[in-house]
Amino acid sequence: MRFALIVLTTVSCNLIGSAIYAEGPPVQPQTIEDVFSNGVLEPEPAPAPGVSDLPAGSNLPTDADNQLIQTPAEQPTAYFTEQNCPSATCNSQSACNCEACSCNACTLCDRIPLLNKFPSDRCFDDFVMPVSNPVWSIDPRSLTYVRGVFINQMISAQTPVLGAGDLQVYALQLGIALNERLSIIAVKDGYNTLQTRGVGNSQGWSDIGLGLKYVLIRDVENQFLLSGGLIYEATNGSSRVFQGNGDSVWTPYLSVGKQIGNGHLIASTGYHVPGDTAEESQSIYYSVHYDHPITSKLSAVAELNGIVYTKSGQALPLSIEGGDWINLGSSSVAGNNFISTAIGANYRLNSCLSLAGVWEFPITGRKDLMDSRTTATLTLQF
Repeated sequence: MRFALIVLTTVSCNLIGSAIYAEGPPVQPQTIEDVFSNGVLEPEPAPAPGVSDLPAGSNLPTDADNQLIQTPAEQPTAYFTEQNCPSATCNSQSACNCEACSCNACTLCDRIPLLNKFPSDRCFDDFVMPVSNPVWSIDPRSLTYVRGVFINQMISAQTPVLGAGDLQVYALQLGIALNERLSIIAVKDGYNTLQTRGVGNSQGWSDIGLGLKYVLIRDVENQFLLSGGLIYEATNGSSRVFQGNGDSVWTPYLSVGKQIGNGHLIASTGYHVPGDTAEESQSIYYSVHYDHPITSKLSAVAELNGIVYTKSGQALPLSIEGGDWINLGSSSVAGNNFISTAIGANYRLNSCLSLAGVWEFPITGRKDLMDSRTTATLTLQF
């Protein structure tokens, strides 16, 4: 009896459930195309809470708050570049608003703070300083620099009295730019060694030559310069190396510089006026320098130097003279004309430091004391 009641109850529940699910329309299965064609139902956005619904004590953000959110309290730190650098030397500018020099290149310059107070005129940085005839071939720019000079000059075996030999010069030149037009220059000093068959070996100090230079015309746009000045050479040197004779020499001079295409031309001329015309001869000198860039750091250099002797001295009965470094005061040199040429290169290690070297030889029949000469310079420019 109990088993029959259980069976009856189970059958009744199944019949009632089938009737309930059968009341709605039959549901057909949908494909993926049907789902995309019907679209996706988007839920309705929740209503924004009213102002009255905000919690007590809360405030709406003001315009000032929005500005603080959008603008950081501190600007991000900028990294230094070549146009914006921490060095006092690098930050200094000339009148044409060009940068003094690259930050990456001025670490050596910064170690000599005294010369940093007198920065060079950096608006003519592509020019290369003349190398041969280092005393009288004057750069027309207003520069602050320290330049080491080494000269090895060979003397011909046909040279009267002296015979074959050689001369070495170890010198240090200096320039201080007081401003972009006026500068002080020290063009001659140093220590000499002389070895010849005629007089043997001797050593001694050079005379000291100091002067002023003033830029008369300074045209940055056309890269043109015209300078003039006066150099005074004292008689403090050693007679063993043909220095210290006479009573000083005054040399007024002119120097011009011009960019020609990618190259640069520098020409100088001046007149040597000795204080004692019996001890030293008088002469007019001229020098022409041309440099042309080969790479961003390397430039080819070609130069021409000449001396025209206008009046002889009375110190030695010779028909030869000493050229740019030595004035013998020879008695038979008036009218003599000596010309030499030099070829070489200049290499910029960076924007402050450069190394140059040239080989020089006479192109006239007259050699005087120069059979050939090698000149090397190391220039530190501020």
